[in-house]
Amino acid sequence: MNTTTLRISATALVSAGALLAACAPAAFADSDQTPSQAAARSAVAVERTTGTADIAPGTAGTVPATAAGVITSSADDGSTIGITLPASGKARGVATGNGTVVYPDADGSSALAVQRTTGGGVRALAVISDASAPKEYRYGLDLPAGATLQQQEDGSVTVMKEGEALGAFQAPWAKDANGTAVPTSYRVQDGALVQSVAFDAGTAFPVVADPTWAGFKKRAKNALKSSNRSTVAGAVGGCIVGAVSTAGAGCGPGAAVGAIGGFAKGAVEGFFK
Repeated sequence: MNTTTLRISATALVSAGALLAACAPAAFADSDQTPSQAAARSAVAVERTTGTADIAPGTAGTVPATAAGVITSSADDGSTIGITLPASGKARGVATGNGTVVYPDADGSSALAVQRTTGGGVRALAVISDASAPKEYRYGLDLPAGATLQQQEDGSVTVMKEGEALGAFQAPWAKDANGTAVPTSYRVQDGALVQSVAFDAGTAFPVVADPTWAGFKKRAKNALKSSNRSTVAGAVGGCIVGAVSTAGAGCGPGAAVGAIGGFAKGAVEGFFK
């Protein structure tokens, strides 16, 4: 495949307090805001929606310097996946201290953002400012030779090659400024991933919508790490409950039950995160 990976500096936008103060939803689409204010507001909207716990530190090697560049990530067979943002301009990326890279006003009515994740994947996000914005966002894909896209019943899209899954774009989601889900879906068109977001004039803006790419092996590894953490927490909690329980189960049995529950909970959460 032929992609060029650029590097950007991880420069914090502004302090967290200033970001929060700048991001009043009612004024989100203010046309008088400066580029730095627009980036700050978009960053807060994104990180408030996604959280920051699973954002991988650093940006070099996978995140483009401008919205016109190509995001790169790896597939399960070691090949590279290229993702082009739905941008009409060349807005320069600005990185927050948490690792989110924001491209303000990247298509004239929406900002874009990219997050590398600790599971080895990548999130590409559209920050939709108001009801006049486009309802479809087209992400161009540069797939390994011979790979194809296969849509699944849950809305996700799997990259397949010779009968093997190399990874997937997880089921789509979109949330408004109140955290309420906004109807959204993918379709595959001419080798690109198109996300439709069904907002209307009554939607609380901004809306954040996200295709997330991750290889299955990386998701499984992330699930194992999460399950191990939850196993320890479950065992400690189970020991305490067992020791103080009036039923007299004791620390040992309580820890065993807690560990099993913690492992299962962590595995599920880690795989689908």
